Amino acid sequence: ADIAAQLSAEPEKKLVLCGDFNVAPLDEDVWDMAEFDGATHVSDAERAAFDDLLGAGLSEVTRQFTPGPGVYTFWDYQKLRFPKKQGMRIDFQLASQALAKTATAGEIDREERKGKGASDHAPVVVDYDL
Repeated sequence: ADIAAQLSAEPEKKLVLCGDFNVAPLDEDVWDMAEFDGATHVSDAERAAFDDLLGAGLSEVTRQFTPGPGVYTFWDYQKLRFPKKQGMRIDFQLASQALAKTATAGEIDREERKGKGASDHAPVVVDYDL
């Protein structure tokens, strides 16, 4: 169903879309934009699709708690990107306005990413005061 229509019909709906979006919406969300010239994750089409979700009434709630360049959620195993600090912020929680306003804390759990056999993504955690 259409998210904008759902949120228009139910403005107090508490909805969150979370996970790996495979889009770095801002230039600061990759370690070096020159490395991504013409590549996936930063194309105009991908960023426009991400922006469409925001335009539908969702808010990206993680950045307010984890601001700044160099704050990543994904590091490629094959190129040893984690120890090189060469990551991307591509995992998010996008919340409806009714839910976003209840967000009280958030973190990217880099420690979980460090473990043996860990995912190449770090968990993105947000606390909501419901």
